[in-house]
Amino acid sequence: MTRVRSLEGREAGIAARIIQFLLKMNVGKNINPIKVQAHATRPMIANFITNAIMGTGKTAIGNDLRELVKIRAAARNGCPF
Repeated sequence: MTRVRSLEGREAGIAARIIQFLLKMNVGKNINPIKVQAHATRPMIANFITNAIMGTGKTAIGNDLRELVKIRAAARNGCPF
């Protein structure tokens, strides 16, 4: 199966570099999903905004449902963890 190459630094666009910088400040390191999503800027930005909104705790869904959605999405994508 062909894998998508991770983009960092100058290879990634301006939006990807900004999001990578913000996540590095927040998490402490660059995470791989953003590096891979740098190939498609619009979905990457939409994903970043959605995660920011869901992570604030002001949403109507609870933590249990959020975790179930993450597990289901990972299972559908074939994610090993």
